[in-house]
Amino acid sequence: MSELNNYRAAGLFDLLSAPVTPIGAFDAEQFKKDVEPLLEKGSVFIAVDLSGLDFLYSDACSAFNIVRQELAKKNGVFAVLTDHDIVEDCLRKAGLDKTLTIFRKEADMMAFSMKEDMLKNEEGEVKMAAEVKSENRRPSGSMHSVRRRVTGRFTKSFNAIHKDTTIKGMDNPFKEEKRGSSVWTWTLLGIAAVAAVVVYIVLR
Repeated sequence: MSELNNYRAAGLFDLLSAPVTPIGAFDAEQFKKDVEPLLEKGSVFIAVDLSGLDFLYSDACSAFNIVRQELAKKNGVFAVLTDHDIVEDCLRKAGLDKTLTIFRKEADMMAFSMKEDMLKNEEGEVKMAAEVKSENRRPSGSMHSVRRRVTGRFTKSFNAIHKDTTIKGMDNPFKEEKRGSSVWTWTLLGIAAVAAVVVYIVLR
């Protein structure tokens, strides 16, 4: 694996210096070797500085596309830094102007990094707020469930109470009391009749 050199931090980006051949052309093969350690260490924002170049061959565009595809798997960004119209035109002809990010100045790269960082912070805050809101809702739902379960259990137990028909006289106690009162009435009437007969015989 190549050593992690020939690059520097520029905002969110690991900015590689463009490797060149002895004749001053972009060295696509060396670029692949230089970018490999960055991919392996997990970089998701990688850029290459093409400021000193005024032309690109097709092998350079192919190498850029390979790196772009690798970063796309991690929702990353591959960018080129160039201030030369011919280099930008080469990228456009290869269709890379629509798939990678082109910066004309390093200040533009820094501004892009600041914007991305702000978006990430906002997304984190929104996610945190959603989690807090979700946590705040849980106790209410739980208490509602508890109340519903308790009510259901109590209702079931209450409905389970039924009359025990095996105990005589417990069906209607007032009916039993009424029956006892009638017996006493007839008994008193019988005694009164007997007493009347005895008095009649004695007085006769």
